[in-house]
Amino acid sequence: MKNIFRLLLWVTVVTIPVISGYAQGKGNLSGVVKDDMGETLPGAAIIVKGTTQGTATDLNGAYTLSGIPVGTCEIECNYLGYEPVTKMINITANGTATANFVLKQSAIALGDVVISAAVDGQQRALNQQKVADNMMQVLSADQMGRFPDLDVSDALRRLSGVTSDGKEVQLRGTPANFTNININGEQIMSSQEGGKRNESMDVIPADILSSMEVQKTLLPSNDGDAIAGVINMRTGTARSLTPKFSIDLGTGYTFLREKADYNVKASYAQRFFKTQKNDNGVLGIRANYSYLVNHNGYDRLEAEGWEPYELVDNKTGESVKEDVYVPTDFRYRYQKGTSTRHGASLAIDWAPTQYTKFVLSTMYNQRDNEGERYRNRFRFRDNGGKYYLMEDGSIGSKRMRNITQVTASDEKIKNLNINLDGESTIGTWKIDGGLFYSKSSRSYISEMDGFQTPEWRVTKKVNGQKLPDEVMGTLTDMNSKYLSYNYIFEPSGEKLGTASPDDISRYNLYVVENFNNETRGENFTFRMNSAKNYFIKDNASTFSFGVKGKFMKNKGWMPEDTKNYSITASEANCLSNFLYKEQLSNKFLNGNLAFGPAADINKIRAYMGNSANSNDIEYNPYTSNSAADAFFYDANERVLAGYAMNKIQLQNLMILAGVRVEQTHVKYKANKIERSFDPNSPIYGGADPADEGFNTYTKTPIASSLDYTKFLPNVQFKYDLTDKTIFRLAWTTGYSRPNISELVPKQDVSQDLERVTIGNPDLKPAYAHNLDLLFEQYLSNVGIISGGVFYKHIDKFQYLSEGTLHDANSQYNGWKVIQSKNGDAAKVYGAEITLNTSLTFLPGFLKNLMFTSNYTFIHSKAVTDQERGSLRLPGQAKHTANFALAYSTKRFTVQAAMNYCGSYIQALGSDAERDIWRDGRWQMDVNGSVNIVKGLTFWVEAVNVLNSEQFSYFGNKSRVYNLQYSGANGRCGFTYKF
Repeated sequence: MKNIFRLLLWVTVVTIPVISGYAQGKGNLSGVVKDDMGETLPGAAIIVKGTTQGTATDLNGAYTLSGIPVGTCEIECNYLGYEPVTKMINITANGTATANFVLKQSAIALGDVVISAAVDGQQRALNQQKVADNMMQVLSADQMGRFPDLDVSDALRRLSGVTSDGKEVQLRGTPANFTNININGEQIMSSQEGGKRNESMDVIPADILSSMEVQKTLLPSNDGDAIAGVINMRTGTARSLTPKFSIDLGTGYTFLREKADYNVKASYAQRFFKTQKNDNGVLGIRANYSYLVNHNGYDRLEAEGWEPYELVDNKTGESVKEDVYVPTDFRYRYQKGTSTRHGASLAIDWAPTQYTKFVLSTMYNQRDNEGERYRNRFRFRDNGGKYYLMEDGSIGSKRMRNITQVTASDEKIKNLNINLDGESTIGTWKIDGGLFYSKSSRSYISEMDGFQTPEWRVTKKVNGQKLPDEVMGTLTDMNSKYLSYNYIFEPSGEKLGTASPDDISRYNLYVVENFNNETRGENFTFRMNSAKNYFIKDNASTFSFGVKGKFMKNKGWMPEDTKNYSITASEANCLSNFLYKEQLSNKFLNGNLAFGPAADINKIRAYMGNSANSNDIEYNPYTSNSAADAFFYDANERVLAGYAMNKIQLQNLMILAGVRVEQTHVKYKANKIERSFDPNSPIYGGADPADEGFNTYTKTPIASSLDYTKFLPNVQFKYDLTDKTIFRLAWTTGYSRPNISELVPKQDVSQDLERVTIGNPDLKPAYAHNLDLLFEQYLSNVGIISGGVFYKHIDKFQYLSEGTLHDANSQYNGWKVIQSKNGDAAKVYGAEITLNTSLTFLPGFLKNLMFTSNYTFIHSKAVTDQERGSLRLPGQAKHTANFALAYSTKRFTVQAAMNYCGSYIQALGSDAERDIWRDGRWQMDVNGSVNIVKGLTFWVEAVNVLNSEQFSYFGNKSRVYNLQYSGANGRCGFTYKF
């Protein structure tokens, strides 16, 4: 690593004197660009006429252009949708001139159309996108406000190439950890369970941000661990001496759980202390706050236990078919909860001059999610590896059991980010640096109480009575998304009674499990960058270089007081004594099923606290301690980086070339867990020793470390065919580190699922070569038509592998093995099309229509191993699209939006029959607003109005894996701005 930094230092030392020679006798220019209402304009182009020299305003509308030849020059400022303005400015040697611009809307471009807030937000975003050196999309705060999106995850899916499951975000068909999530340019830490790289994006309110950028091609100044790209959330700073304040009060209704919601938002921004050196004010304060109470919930069917078995005729006993996949375990899940989310951002900046600025910005988010989950579980097991084809076509089993569970959980996620940044222009040098600290935490408290019936298994005794050798029950329709069962066995006799096998009197409390855990993530970062404007002949150029260090920690553990209890069945713990509802919902899964009974957790807690029941309750050290040891991991990562790049403007062609070098050192700790049955160890909860259920384990602490260095060359071209027509071409490289949960050398075993889960400390980071070509046509009526293609060649991509253990000496021989592995290579091809425009060419009132749309096509070929050959990259949807039609004036706005995400592989199995797929899904949202009086707006919005289902399947669509309905949400409220 020392040699790397020596090389960068040598390049810098040699280059600086050379380019400094070009700067003799030069001067600087700075200023601010505003509209005629006093609002600053980010992304305005500042050009020295007759040269290739230029720059763009930052998010606050300010700019600094250094290295301008001495003398009088003509400066032009242009902004999409505004009339260009030129000024004659005198530049003196080693001096800094000031040129502020005030722009007016273009009457020719927009005619007599009134500019609404929706158009204005798009206008600002497009201008920033237009002047960027790399390929990126920008979402301004106004644009985010156009859609009924409460969090960052939902807002981002409106962009081309972006998919979201409501928490994690994926770009261009690649896994979520291939995308680097930033706040003000630095990586935010994650607190997701298991050490996932990216924070859950639904924790962050969209309304505390000033903008978001999706950078699809990296610059050498970007972190290199981002194969897919970078999502950068910006909190912004105050831009005007006039105070800006807004407050938003709203309420809503969750139709699925029939509960009312409410939210409050407020913002304030103002600059202070106007001086001669900075007539925009030397001090700025900007604050945003968001508070949301949401009564969430969903109905879900989970069938995650499909296995192949022999199917025999129930009448003749003859084999009908081999390897028929049967759902051996499926569950109904009814979730309800209350989510309380706080989000706040504060930015304080000090700008003694227009070319020196220091910013302290903080963002804090917290989400408390208290909920209750009711789950009815149906174990439909094989008996001797066979299932039975019944006369009516249903599938029968001779081994069945029912389980009902209630879980109370309290999840608290906190995320704190602090940036201290500074930048200054000194002569023809621009220097910036910063310190960043990010801390995320997740505290999860969970109590699961389970009731079960006896196992209805042929020849086994229940209550001392042997069961007959006959089919116990059937699956009504195994190919239906709405799986259900039916008992055909009718108990009889004094010992068994006559109640049906799934009658509530058959259930007894058998387990109380606490799954409390903590996750912590921290990131401390420092950086320093320098940039020098100079000329190569008459061509304006900029040389930049910088260094960076990131020090990251991630740890997961269970508190010592996390305890599990096994319960021996008795009359006192029969489910009938603990009922919350005998029928929780007869409209389950959009009215297609009845859920069944549900237990009352408060009654269970009263039972557990009653000393009279102590003989039935037994602390289970095996499950308590083994769960804690299996969960533990501790990871430390250090990344040191340096880069150098040069940009040159050749008339209409910009060429940018550079290299970044990153060295990573990682250390991990975890435990390897081996579980087994020992007849000499205690057997808890009255379990049958004949079942040989695991009751003991061994723990082996394991530590590992890894070092690697990545070289990341980068070349990009930007050609301005006209002022509004741009071609871009880029060849970039990047890499992506695996999720921490995939790397740590841990192992755990599930006897119930016959599954071994193993970490992989030898997992290598993926490395990609990326080629992007993009055409952009910016429209005078504040719109864009763009189309592009991209290609990614990804070596050593990571995927979740499911195989079978073949080891005659292992007690787990024949069990499933789950482990993340490196694939050979993946090739991703894609095309993106965007059309956003105001339909000003239409006659009359129709000219106030706005149409926004994008479509992304992605195709991939991934080679995991020789057995599977070529297949689709997991997480890659072939088709994604967005369409929105809005009618917007100064008075009111109405809009309907559709989002589509096509099907994709969630996880790879050992073969195509065992791949898990997420099916394609459309979602429709509508919203509108009306301005009542100046500053006061009433708004209304509805989300998921079609109650679109989320459907996953196992191998093919006839085998449901997950089916979920979340229902629609409606919201309305008032916003007041002054």
